[in-house]
Amino acid sequence: MTTPLKPTLRYFDARGRAQFIRYYLRARGVEFTDERVPLSDDFSAWRSLRPDRSRTGPFQRLPVLHWGDRLVAEALVIAEFLHTANGDASRLSDEENLRQRMLVSSLYADVLTPIGILLWADLALPGVDVAAYAPRMLERLRLYLETLDTTLTEWHWLDGIAERPVMLADCLLWEELDLVQFLFAAHAQLDAFPALTRFYRECPGRTAFEACLAALPCQITGRPNEAEAIGVIRAALAGTSAA
Repeated sequence: MTTPLKPTLRYFDARGRAQFIRYYLRARGVEFTDERVPLSDDFSAWRSLRPDRSRTGPFQRLPVLHWGDRLVAEALVIAEFLHTANGDASRLSDEENLRQRMLVSSLYADVLTPIGILLWADLALPGVDVAAYAPRMLERLRLYLETLDTTLTEWHWLDGIAERPVMLADCLLWEELDLVQFLFAAHAQLDAFPALTRFYRECPGRTAFEACLAALPCQITGRPNEAEAIGVIRAALAGTSAA
């Protein structure tokens, strides 16, 4: 499939569900419009935009990709669409394609989504005890990272990244490892996971990813007062460590 003239990716001015897609397009040299909906406590820009289905898609939510005359909605579907449209599926064997899809699905369900839930917990679930919730989630993430480290070793993932272009699974993996380290700080370092540590440091797309973050820094989600919420989470984890 031919890349259209300057496709548009529309999402909030946050990392959230679209940052790994931004990484991919930049790392692969696809010139695109990175359209970001401004955030505010009352979400006024989004409330104004949301009814326009030509821009927010069939489910009136973001991210949305405009690829020529096609509108593609939902982050995982956008990733699968780009994997095929940009020729990546044809570069890999059936088994390699299956592993790419499995990794993307797992990272989305087991890291990206739980991080979003944790950051929004006290607003979405009034009365939730964030101080108790955060350490439990961190422990689940540690167990997941241990399993993921073993899986990537068994799949020889690190050997593969040197032999092919950066792919969406690589972008999502790097993004989630970066977020875990940022959000949980000293409580979630990668030193215990050699395959993940090496991938994070040596991923061929890292320079493009870091340039993207530096050029347009933004918060993780659209949550109001997110910095304060992160402070509460870190304080809860520090208290657990002290205990």
